[in-house]
Amino acid sequence: MAQATALIKAYMEGTIPDNGGFVLSAVFDPGSIYSIYECTAYRNVKDVTRTPDGIVFKSDGNRTHMLVEPPIYPLKHIEPVNRDDGHAIPYRFNELTILTGKKSEKIMVPEEPRMLYTSFTIADRRSDYFAYVFYPTPDVYVAIKKFLADSLYNDCNISKQDSIEAATAMLATIKKFVIWKAD
Repeated sequence: MAQATALIKAYMEGTIPDNGGFVLSAVFDPGSIYSIYECTAYRNVKDVTRTPDGIVFKSDGNRTHMLVEPPIYPLKHIEPVNRDDGHAIPYRFNELTILTGKKSEKIMVPEEPRMLYTSFTIADRRSDYFAYVFYPTPDVYVAIKKFLADSLYNDCNISKQDSIEAATAMLATIKKFVIWKAD
């Protein structure tokens, strides 16, 4: 059975698996459905430390994002990579699958993941944020997809069908990770 734990809790208890896993985090814009999800896979962790910016993994990794944009977002014409801090993901429109929801919201999912070398940080924010570590189990992909769909539905007010479609698209990119894959 897949298991997920809040990243901070896992860090404090020393239960972050060093042999590999996934970290799923999201940042929500207060007063809007504008949200950025981030999934990072890692393996062979040399060290994990907490800094004022978040939790730093000394490990290689793969990362992908998902951006949820409300229909009235005033800067929708700006490439996601060029948006201001807190609204940017490192992709251009031509690198994304863009889904349009029933309420005209845009859900953007990269077609290919990014490689992270040497170390990476999972940002630690105080509000409108979550981060969970998913432990390496055979059904981890099922758990990630369900978790993403539930979060999109509950946290972003995306329709159930659109949430499932977006979670499926993100999972397709996650399955392209080369650093670590579930069995």
